[in-house]
Amino acid sequence: MQVVTSSLSLARELWRYGEPELADRALHLSAGQVADIGHRAGQLHVSGQADKLWPGGPGGKIVLLAAIELLEGRARPCARHRRLPEKTLPEQLQATEEQRWAAAEEVAQIVTRRSLGTR
Repeated sequence: MQVVTSSLSLARELWRYGEPELADRALHLSAGQVADIGHRAGQLHVSGQADKLWPGGPGGKIVLLAAIELLEGRARPCARHRRLPEKTLPEQLQATEEQRWAAAEEVAQIVTRRSLGTR
């Protein structure tokens, strides 16, 4: 299992779950690092580790846990268990659905190349 997302989407979710400092850092991740987070998220899901690390966490907890692991060195639950409303996002994290899909395109290409064994 592989999750495809973007640094923008990671930053938005981290901010909404009470991690503004990590959100700022996530916004500047490379597409390769975001692809690594997506790969790790899949591992956390398949292994069942995500449920042990964050019992009862939100549906997107696998990506949040993987992002925190990459940014801090170990996975942990976010500060909040419920998301802040999207309308409260800071200006630099506001984006339309079309912009969010476009932001994930480079990550999707990296994931495809990796799955085909090409770089």
